[in-house]
Amino acid sequence: MGKINKRELENLMKIEGKARGVVFQTDAKYVLEEKGEEGLKKLEKRMEGLGYKVDYGKVKATDWYPISLRLISLLVIKDTFDWPDLKIREMGNTAPKFSFIVKFLFKIFSFLEKFVKQIPKFWKEHFTIGSLEVITFDEKNKKLVIHLKNVKFHPLFCLYLEGYCERILQFVVKQPTCKETKCVFKNDPYHEYTFTWQ
Repeated sequence: MGKINKRELENLMKIEGKARGVVFQTDAKYVLEEKGEEGLKKLEKRMEGLGYKVDYGKVKATDWYPISLRLISLLVIKDTFDWPDLKIREMGNTAPKFSFIVKFLFKIFSFLEKFVKQIPKFWKEHFTIGSLEVITFDEKNKKLVIHLKNVKFHPLFCLYLEGYCERILQFVVKQPTCKETKCVFKNDPYHEYTFTWQ
């Protein structure tokens, strides 16, 4: 703990846009699973100490909150518990299990083709900036490619999304894998996520 760069957090605060409160709820549930009530209190105290107060227990799932706080939450969680980057990917992979919004949507769109058509809307349900586009959908060869455009948040969020997207696809196919194959932090014009499954 204590490796966090305050200037980096200040720069993240400049990012405009909103995220649904459910993202904080899933963060809190993961911390509770891993570190218990004391862990969550430690996180809240650390956030407040850095000047970014978030009361995870009072956040409303469908309300909009600054996307910058969502990103800071991820960085502070990683730093507070000294977790490796792959733990944040695992956190992303776990998040859809805790989200009632996700569960509701996938009760409606339980077939792969219907699910793929809803991908752009799904992003808009959670974030006010950026857009998701389906580039390739090859059901026969079990491959899906999506592009996330007009966002440059933080490399840790890219990894979080990789895990998150992998879990989302698990609702409709067997043994999916997701890999970020292009990234704006590697000078690509957009983020590209490539999915395969069994």
